[in-house]
Amino acid sequence: MDKLETFCDWFLREMPVLGMVPARDAVGRFDSVTSLLLYRNAPFQVQMFLTEKEFIVPEHTHPNVDSIEVYLGGDIKFSHGGKFVGRDKWVRGEVGIPAPPAGLGMEEGRLGTSRRRGMMIRVRPNDVHGGLTGKGGGAFLSVQHWLNDLKPHCISNDWNGIAMGTDHRDNVVDGDVEFRPTILAADAASRE
Repeated sequence: MDKLETFCDWFLREMPVLGMVPARDAVGRFDSVTSLLLYRNAPFQVQMFLTEKEFIVPEHTHPNVDSIEVYLGGDIKFSHGGKFVGRDKWVRGEVGIPAPPAGLGMEEGRLGTSRRRGMMIRVRPNDVHGGLTGKGGGAFLSVQHWLNDLKPHCISNDWNGIAMGTDHRDNVVDGDVEFRPTILAADAASRE
C-alpha cells in the first residue's frame, strides 16, 4: 500500500464516531454542495461532501491532490475517465463491506443503507472524474493526500475543469476553472 492507501485504511478504522472536526473552517457551502472537514493534518485531509438532489458535478481534475473517494449513501453516480463507474472500478474497503452489486442503483442492504456503502475509487491528480445525483442527493468522503507542498484546503478549490456554479468558480484557488451558465448531464461523463 502507498501512503494514501495506508492513511485511508487508518482513517476508516480509527475515526471516532463524532469525527475529528476542527474548531475552525469546518463547514463550506458552494452552489448545491456542502462540505464538512473531518480531518486535517498536512499533507492529509478528509472531507465529507453532501450534494443536493439532481446535481451535476462536471468532469474535472484536482492537480495537487491524490484521493480516494468513498461512497457513503444516496443516489449518486461517479464517473472516471469519461464513463460512469461500473463494478470493475470500485475497490473494497477494509471495513467489512461486501462486494458491490452488479447494478449501480440504490439497492438497499443492511439497515436500509446502500449495498455500495464503503466502496472506494482512486482518483489521481490527472484522473478526469465527475458525478451525478438523482432525486435523493448523495454523500461521499474524499480522503486526500495533498501534493507539491501545498497546505490542504477545500479540494473543490483545487480544480481544473468546468465550475459547478458561480460560487464555486469564484473560490477556485489552484487550477484552471471554466464557467458555463448551463451544465448538462453529459458534462459529468463525456464518454457516455
